[in-house]
Amino acid sequence: MRYRDKPALQDRLAAEYVLGTLRGRARARFQAWLRQDAALRRTVAEWEGRLAPLAAGVAEVAPPRRVWDAIEARIGAAAPAAQPPARATLWESLAFWRGWGLVASGCAAALVAALALQRPEVVEVPVEKIVESTRMQPSYIAILRNPAGTPVFVAYAGRRSDELWIKRIGLEPEPPGRRFELWGLYGKPGAAPRLLGMLPKEDKATIRLAGVADESLRDFPALAITLEPAQGSGGTPTGPMVASGDCFKFW
Repeated sequence: MRYRDKPALQDRLAAEYVLGTLRGRARARFQAWLRQDAALRRTVAEWEGRLAPLAAGVAEVAPPRRVWDAIEARIGAAAPAAQPPARATLWESLAFWRGWGLVASGCAAALVAALALQRPEVVEVPVEKIVESTRMQPSYIAILRNPAGTPVFVAYAGRRSDELWIKRIGLEPEPPGRRFELWGLYGKPGAAPRLLGMLPKEDKATIRLAGVADESLRDFPALAITLEPAQGSGGTPTGPMVASGDCFKFW
């Protein structure tokens, strides 16, 4: 696959690598590219910087004993089960993943991604670049939960991007003849929701915004998903709300 002359593809692969959704042979190829391409490593570091501040202010939670027992059983470690590893990174914080609801298989993959980037032979970026990458990039993040309080949907957009990246992490498939629609919710009482688009059926996809996120999303303190007819709602929600959640604006 040619990626050097495709900045958008590089950025998307880097994002999926950090999130842990890039797996199998695709992940192995990407790791090989990382060893050869300093610019690609910088892109990965930038994505780590965008997501790292999400752990700020989240208290640490000790994993259950069975977690460490399982780890020791797999790697044959001799250390006491109650003691955590000597060097814990952000992506090893169980509290972070619990706080944001991402406790499925993506959690383990994200840990592997972060640890892989710690390897000396991979990190060749100048120190000043690393310091810069740890700053949160201007971005817009939303985590939506179903009525039971379970996280089912994540949305992300860079401040200057007109693409909203979305990922279903527990949203049930639409019934036959129905589609999900995504809405921006204004903070003003009585203000009608604004339609952002119909959700693609894929678990991971993008929605094209009317403009860059700084203009299209900045007025929405929350997002919501409704279940609508297959032909669409026509701009006014008619079906039940299946998920909603607050938005976090880092700008």
